Amino acid sequence: MLRRLLFTFTTLLLPLIGEARIIETAHVADAIQLIDEDTWFLVDLDNTMFEAKQALGHANWFYDEMQKRLQNGMSREEAIRDSYPGWIKTQQVCPVKPLEEDFVPSLLSLQNRDIVIMGLTHRQPSVAQSTVRQVASLGFNFVKTAPSKDSFVVPAISPTLYLQGILFVSDYNKKGDVFLPFLSMIKQSPKKVVFIDDKRKNVEELEQALAKYGIEYVGVYYTAIEHVAPVYSREVAEFQYKFLDKIMSNEAAAVLMEHGLE
Repeated sequence: MLRRLLFTFTTLLLPLIGEARIIETAHVADAIQLIDEDTWFLVDLDNTMFEAKQALGHANWFYDEMQKRLQNGMSREEAIRDSYPGWIKTQQVCPVKPLEEDFVPSLLSLQNRDIVIMGLTHRQPSVAQSTVRQVASLGFNFVKTAPSKDSFVVPAISPTLYLQGILFVSDYNKKGDVFLPFLSMIKQSPKKVVFIDDKRKNVEELEQALAKYGIEYVGVYYTAIEHVAPVYSREVAEFQYKFLDKIMSNEAAAVLMEHGLE
């Protein structure tokens, strides 16, 4: 009888411990209203916080490059490895823009309330410096209310890096598999996590990782990228890539300058 009572009590208590749910929205405001003073807000970068301003260097360009390699018989790991040198090169010069105008202002407003915010991205450490520069170009810095201001590597199958308030998980690792060891390393545990990402798979995987740790979780499957004017075009990206390593001649420069182009 006692065992049955304990089981009933535990069953009733479970929804209060580690409560989790997933919502789908194209508006960051729907995520912001879920955040209270006990919340850590985890923010994906590509196609969530920002997208490239042009086709070349856009996240969809990288996915397209991977897909071409997969169709040629490469494994996913081989396709990522073969695509990454081009990704590194483009991110060094790639400007970005927010998908929603109020995304960054919303983050700044949360920081003014001292809400913990950090980046959580599948980008690899090799593009960390470029990524920090891209985030800064939007007028934002995760460090202000990040859970740790240190820089360090989190042990994982593939190399990771925590830098400037952004956890670079790497394409080969799951976000939950790196975030939990990260919490252990900084010796902190949030009461509640809200995670916004443009891929439902990532949102669900983090939910599964946090389920056993008594952390309230809201996953935000963010679909804004599906509702904005498309930036990526394979044809445009291929044309742009032709000029990535070229030095413009004096004659070409003179023509552009004559027409007021810089």
